[in-house]
Amino acid sequence: MPDLNGMALFAAVVRSQGFSQAARDTGLPKSTISRKVAQLEEQLGVRLLQRDTRNLSLTQVGALFYQHCESIVNEVEAAKAVIEHTQNDVSGSLRIAIPVSFSQELIAKLCSGFMRLYPNVQLDVQFTDSDVGLVGEGFDVAIKYGPLQSSDLVARLLFERQPILVASPGYLKTKGIPATPAELGDHSGILLGTSRSAPIWPLGKGSRKTMVSFNRKVRVNSSIMVKQLALDDFGIAMLSHSVCKKELASGALVPILPEWPMEPFKVYGVYSSRRQLATNISVFLDFFAKRIGSQESLLGMMG
Repeated sequence: MPDLNGMALFAAVVRSQGFSQAARDTGLPKSTISRKVAQLEEQLGVRLLQRDTRNLSLTQVGALFYQHCESIVNEVEAAKAVIEHTQNDVSGSLRIAIPVSFSQELIAKLCSGFMRLYPNVQLDVQFTDSDVGLVGEGFDVAIKYGPLQSSDLVARLLFERQPILVASPGYLKTKGIPATPAELGDHSGILLGTSRSAPIWPLGKGSRKTMVSFNRKVRVNSSIMVKQLALDDFGIAMLSHSVCKKELASGALVPILPEWPMEPFKVYGVYSSRRQLATNISVFLDFFAKRIGSQESLLGMMG
């Protein structure tokens, strides 16, 4: 029997008229979708799509197969709707892994709101920077920073944040203001990350992107502490704009090299494909993505 997940992703590629748009529509990495469709073609023993550097088109058999895929996907969604409509509420246990650098106060508020809305769900929330194995360690969902490594796990994009380099006027008065990325190498940096994080910042976007090294003054996995150390004149820090918005407005922190805007960093909800239809996972990620989008207190990006 053909893989239903592969059929659904194949249908998404056709509807979106390409892998890139399908990745944006589904929140899955483009590489994952491409691999699943290739596996489906191999399983069926036919080519469903004609690909070249510019165009993507259906083969004759692909066009016929797509009609059946769309029908099956619609039936699956209808079946899900029936189940969800007949359930009185969402229930069961849900074990979640969340990076240490997230605001624990914010996560506590989100979990409180979720449990009030779904009182029959039992949450087990663990803050960890370990690369947890979802199935092996019993986690249902892991919140992860991108970019993600290719795997058979399903990833849903939850939100994006804009990183920015900042420092205090006091530090800049003593050490000077770096005028180019290369000059960051002469400055002290406050690194937000784990013991494996290197003192490197990715500046710029696209073809103008560059990786710059700096002298690590201190490394911590709490963006609250990173911001405070920057305010206390200990060096330059990379934080999300939303974390230091008030300090930037008041002048307590100053943007560094604003002419080198960086790629937004992305946060995903990752779960095993074995549980992709579990209602409690779906409603938790929906709730998380919706509520987090209106919060300004989510704390910074990992180094």
